[in-house]
Amino acid sequence: MTNNPLLSIIIISFNTADITVNCLKSIYQDKGLKDIPYEIIVIDNASTDDSIKNIQKFPITLIQNKTNLGFGKANNQGLKIAQGQYILLLNSDTIILHSAISQSLNWLSSHPEAHCCTAQLLNQDKTIQASGGYFPNLLNIFTWCTRLDDLPLINLFVKPFHPHPPNFYTKDKFYLHDHPQDWVTGAFMLFRKSVYDSLGGFDENFFMYGEEYEYLYRIHQKFPKSQVWHLIGPQVIHLGGASAITKTDPITREYDGILSFFAKHKPKYQLPFIKILLKLNSYV
Repeated sequence: MTNNPLLSIIIISFNTADITVNCLKSIYQDKGLKDIPYEIIVIDNASTDDSIKNIQKFPITLIQNKTNLGFGKANNQGLKIAQGQYILLLNSDTIILHSAISQSLNWLSSHPEAHCCTAQLLNQDKTIQASGGYFPNLLNIFTWCTRLDDLPLINLFVKPFHPHPPNFYTKDKFYLHDHPQDWVTGAFMLFRKSVYDSLGGFDENFFMYGEEYEYLYRIHQKFPKSQVWHLIGPQVIHLGGASAITKTDPITREYDGILSFFAKHKPKYQLPFIKILLKLNSYV
């Protein structure tokens, strides 16, 4: 623990003992953080492996849940006690490369026009991984579910919900440069504490998947001129899916998140169409 931290790092752990330890070790290897007061808050969602025993070896604040509360609700627990002026939501299945956290923090602190930023996410083989995109709407969910967004040029006319990484056959350059976009994934999501103070936390009706873009959508509604940025300088390896219960769990959760988002934020007439599109997508 650090008194008066500038940064609070919140990590959700669920049956990822070794992976969480590697994540924590990588944080301490960020040389830029040596001059930055920070705290690490780990919320364990009722892990049944050696997570608690391994995590307790580090100088962190640990919250142990008796049941798996999901991503949004567990993060809210951390947000309520976070003392930093900046908040980093970090997945347990990430490995910080070089000084990705301090680089991102320095960037955000010097860009008041932005309320949130993310690092460039990489797969284990160091290829670039997709990280967020544009808020879901009827049109881009249609192109996503029908695979039309896989065709060349389509994403130039319809801002994609899930842009393609550069290794996709269309060779999209979306993730190859610094730019603002609507939302980023919670794998690495750095934002100002003042945003949380004015808006509150995640919608706890979203168990896992969808809560990030729903939260950033509400931020955009309240602060329409503020921006979310994708940065390519700081880099983070994201293993992905480490806390999934089954192989199909992420897909099911994503569908649930989209439906919840439309039910909450879009006109009622759109929801039946979205249900049809998602059912079609499950067969395509």
